[in-house]
Amino acid sequence: MKSFNIIAITVFVGSVGFITYSLIKDSSRKYYTTTRAETATVEETLQLSGRVYPSREIEVKPQISGVVDALYVGMGDTVKDGDPIASVSLVPNSSEIEQLTSAVNIAQINLDAARLSFERQKKLLERKAISQKDYEAAQKEYLTADENLATALNQLSLRQKNSRNASNIVRSSASGVVIDIPVKVGSSVVERSNFNVGSTIATIAGAEQYIFKADVPEKSIADLDVGMPVSLSLLAYKGASIDAVITKISSKGEMQGGAVKFPVEAEFSLGDSEIDLRSGYSATARILLSSAQDVLTLPEKCINFKGDTTFVYVTDSLKRFATEKIVTLGLSDGERVQITEGITRNELIITNYHD
Repeated sequence: MKSFNIIAITVFVGSVGFITYSLIKDSSRKYYTTTRAETATVEETLQLSGRVYPSREIEVKPQISGVVDALYVGMGDTVKDGDPIASVSLVPNSSEIEQLTSAVNIAQINLDAARLSFERQKKLLERKAISQKDYEAAQKEYLTADENLATALNQLSLRQKNSRNASNIVRSSASGVVIDIPVKVGSSVVERSNFNVGSTIATIAGAEQYIFKADVPEKSIADLDVGMPVSLSLLAYKGASIDAVITKISSKGEMQGGAVKFPVEAEFSLGDSEIDLRSGYSATARILLSSAQDVLTLPEKCINFKGDTTFVYVTDSLKRFATEKIVTLGLSDGERVQITEGITRNELIITNYHD
């Protein structure tokens, strides 16, 4: 049987408290590994998993009702504003002209009424009889009515100009990437009008701006603010880093998997990057919450806990004893932790006391 002696000596040290020295004389005990505190920069970060989407998705719709003759693009194709997407053959409807004419008349009546209301509100604003908000509401109503009349006139003009065999080219209204084509050649489509939302021939993801979307646990939501920088990494592009900025933090939490989480969005653009970003790509966000420059640090594995007290084990150069020393912790990056009080740079800290 192995024999060993452990002599525990307790010393009272001023206001610091009690420090226990364990003199270990067991020749078979395991060997302690040690380290010294190092000066380093500690960054406390929050990592989130989410997905990226274009900030703008444009639905391309026909200007006439009919049948799709041809499709000029495929999924994933890059298009520019004005590029042809499809062609649609007109399918005449005996009541269409009458309906469109009626729509023009109604739009004109609405515009006349909106104009009178706007002019009246403008005069009232000049006399300070109404608020700026009321004036802007009347102005918006007038501009909307004007746009509706222009749309109705355009639809009537198109229908009058197209014959039974006419073919209408549907063009993209934005530059971007085709992410959806819900129709095929031979599909019937309906134009967008005041009475119908119209059929979508293709959906274009705008190439200008993108959004990273993630759900943040409620314990971390208070650490975030709109405007904070975000570093994104894409699963599909290892090594690539994209700079983003938090633009939206939801004020309403949602229950997910038994925990409350808050939707957060961060916007970014690719600029001249060659990354072919697809809607729905997985991404990881790294958000810097706080940092401490050139501070004393130790590996996390050196830190021990006893109730609310944090301490480390210190030894001498011959590793003859282990001394508990209370330390005060600062920031942690998950690997190293800031030591704000309790040890010096030259002390030997045991890293495997409990191994």
